[in-house]
This record gives sequence, structure tokens and C-alpha cells, in this order.
Amino acid sequence: MHRERSLSGYLRTLANALVQELGQGLDTLGLTPAQGMFLHRIWYCREVLGQGLCAKDLEQFFNIRHSTVSGILQRMEAAGFLTFTVSELDHRRKQICLTQKALDAHAQTEKMIQNNDAHLTAGMTEAERQEFRRLLKLAAKTMGVAECAPFPQTEKEE
Repeated sequence: MHRERSLSGYLRTLANALVQELGQGLDTLGLTPAQGMFLHRIWYCREVLGQGLCAKDLEQFFNIRHSTVSGILQRMEAAGFLTFTVSELDHRRKQICLTQKALDAHAQTEKMIQNNDAHLTAGMTEAERQEFRRLLKLAAKTMGVAECAPFPQTEKEE
């Protein structure tokens, strides 16, 4: 008996294809996918929320170890994407600052994400796109991952 492919199988295949496509674009900018996510989160906190952030904030947001965050940030600093300054709120902490190179890379990354979204939904009508987004949000909420999406699409955290 032939069984239809599982939804999780489709989602995994789609996620892999999207990450690979974005990864190729990020590679041209000198970024890894993890660095791209960090870049976006730092940009979002500074530019949209008006908040600075430190390594500890990234550890908590992405739920990863200090050593992982530290390594990623060190490589981003060495590549000229960010600098550190003493936090105005807590002089024991270093605040992460993006360079112009990072801001330029972020703008290009946003375009890549929009192109990925357009490619993913190219065969859909506008109503189908909206329904697809609604269903994806519902599935994410059901699985308990909606609150920590690193790439929110609105000015408020989703």
C-alpha cells in the first residue's frame, strides 16, 4: 500500500531548500546562515525595537550556549560586520554594534528572503498566499515555536 508523503517530510524538504538557497546568497556576502540570523536579530533589536543587545541576549533568544554565541560573534567581528562597546545600562556588559558593512549585508539579505518567499509561493494566488501564511503561523503556534521566529515580518514581534 502506497502512503502519501507526510506533512513533516514536505516541510523538511522545503526548509532545506530555502536554507540552501539563502545560504548560497549569504555566502556571497561572507556570512554563514547562523551569522545571517544573528545579523538580523541584532538589526531588528536596534532598528525596530530601539534596544541594544549583548551576547547574553542572543544566547537566550536562540537558546544556545555562550561558547556558540561567542564564536559566531568573534568571527563576525573579525570579518568587519560588528564591533563591541561598553553597555550604557550595565558597564560589565559589551553591547553589539553593527558596522556599515553589516547594514548593507542586512539589506541584501532582506531582498534574498523576499525572493525566497516569492519563489516559494510563485504558483499561488494572493488569497492562497495569505491562507498559506495563516496556516504556517497556526502550525508554528501549535508546535510552540511562533514566539521565537528570528525573522518577524511585521514591526512587532510575532
